[in-house]
Amino acid sequence: MHRYVVSQFDGSAFVVIDQTEKREVCVCSNYDDWEDAEERAVKIAKLLNGVSE
Repeated sequence: MHRYVVSQFDGSAFVVIDQTEKREVCVCSNYDDWEDAEERAVKIAKLLNGVSE
């Protein structure tokens, strides 16, 4: 099980959650012409999981 996971907040926002501390770490949302919020959140979670392992 990974410590950091991604959860969809609404249609265009994704939250990186620390499951150990039970808190939000980061919120990514789509803006302007950029629609990569989920991709950015997943990258952040992967990086954080790599550091915490």
